[in-house]
Amino acid sequence: MAVKKLNESTYEVSAVREGEELKHLKEHVLVHFKDAKVDGFRPGHVPAKVIENKFKKEIEGEILNHIISDEYRKAVAENELRPIADIKLEKYELNDDKVEVVFTIPVLPSFELGQYKGVEVEKENVEITDEKVNEEIEKLRENAAKLKEVEENEEAKNDDVVNINFEGFMDGEAFDGGKAEGYDLTLGSHSFIDTFEDQIAGHKKGDEFDVNVTFPEEYHAENLKGKPALFKVKVNSIKRKEEAELNDDLAKELGFDSVEDMTNKTRENITKREEARAENDFKNKVVEAVVDAITFDVPEELVRREIDYQINRFAQQLQMQGMKLEQYFQMTGQTLETMRESAKENAERAVKTELVLAEIAKAEEIKTTDDEITKEIETLAAMYGIDKETLLSDVRKNGNYERFIDETNYRLVNQKTIDLLVNEAKVK
Repeated sequence: MAVKKLNESTYEVSAVREGEELKHLKEHVLVHFKDAKVDGFRPGHVPAKVIENKFKKEIEGEILNHIISDEYRKAVAENELRPIADIKLEKYELNDDKVEVVFTIPVLPSFELGQYKGVEVEKENVEITDEKVNEEIEKLRENAAKLKEVEENEEAKNDDVVNINFEGFMDGEAFDGGKAEGYDLTLGSHSFIDTFEDQIAGHKKGDEFDVNVTFPEEYHAENLKGKPALFKVKVNSIKRKEEAELNDDLAKELGFDSVEDMTNKTRENITKREEARAENDFKNKVVEAVVDAITFDVPEELVRREIDYQINRFAQQLQMQGMKLEQYFQMTGQTLETMRESAKENAERAVKTELVLAEIAKAEEIKTTDDEITKEIETLAAMYGIDKETLLSDVRKNGNYERFIDETNYRLVNQKTIDLLVNEAKVK
């Protein structure tokens, strides 16, 4: 066996079996086929040559599996590798007296941490001005505006929230992903392709009409690229914001005693929020400084997994809003490929950060206690409005207990590691 390091995250293993060693391996594999059924022969009395000819592919597969299993186990143990995915077969050649196998193992990269304590980064000095307070109060006033259905004869216009049913057709045929009912669309948001929203403006509640659009040339679906389409649309309702006046009545409605109380408490809230944001920004800068100082190849397999995770999470968020990922692609002109490409940089960053923090935690021997895990679970349970026992019971029912505990432990170790870096960091 020969093991070669191709890069920080990939090792290549080469193995050869020949002569007596190959002969014994074949005999070992053939034992599993001794009772095979072959026309013209009684089970257990089929000549070896007949078995080799009839089950040639199966036997070769078994030989390959035996070699890879042996060499993989030895390569991992002898080189202290940390595999992160399945091996990739690069070469497999077999003849009567010799077998050559070459495969690669994706592994966690090894790297030098260097100096990760005492990094110097800037920290924002928070100052809350009257202007900031007034801006926040104005936002509270604007957010207090209520969506109110317009009069029956009023037409939809920009910034209105229009609830619609729609179905898309091309050449008279409905296409997949082009239909939805009860969809809330804010006109002027440019959520949908082409002039879809512009053609809804001017219509009234109950109107049924056609919207003509053209799909972008770079659209992901080949059958829709650059093609004209017709959407049959029905307006179910039109809602418009009704602005609120800033006075004591509004302040009380928002949970304050008066406008003066609203102003004072808003200043306090902004101060707490901005100080928390500045502290969080400082933490992020510290971690970024530590991670940026370390150079290594981020494993592609881990990046792919992170991209999958990000896209699945986005799809779940869309589903909660009543839209499928395919519909999102239809309406925005984006594709799964472009989405994956745009997520790649952030995914690489996330994976690298995770690997660096894990290595620091290992170097510093950062661990959690049972009490810390218990408290974290109690905090999570409180967030869901249940007690710890109910949460753990639900996790066990789903068969996720071990994974849940591991993830809780990982999250706590990760936070402890970040706290260490922040406490050791210096403010510029």
